[in-house]
Amino acid sequence: MNNITFVSTQEFTQAAFNQVAKIVAEHGHPCLDVCCPAESTERCLEHLAIVASDWSYDYSFIDAHLETYKKANAEIREYLGE
Repeated sequence: MNNITFVSTQEFTQAAFNQVAKIVAEHGHPCLDVCCPAESTERCLEHLAIVASDWSYDYSFIDAHLETYKKANAEIREYLGE
C-alpha cells in the first residue's frame, strides 16, 4: 500500500476538494450518457466551488468540472426543448 503524505493541512484539504469534485463529476456521467441533464451534479459542483472559495481554497479544478456540466446540461435542455 502506498502512503500519501501532505505537507500541510491546507494541501490535504485542497486535495480532498479536488477528489470530491472528481467523484461527483464521475457520478453524473451516466445521466449525460443517456441525454438527461445532470442537474443535481451541476448544483453539487456549484455548491462545492462556493464552499472552497469561501474557505480560500483554489476552486479552479471544481469550476472546470462545473463549466463542463453547465454546458452539457444546457445543450441537453435545448435539444429536449426545455
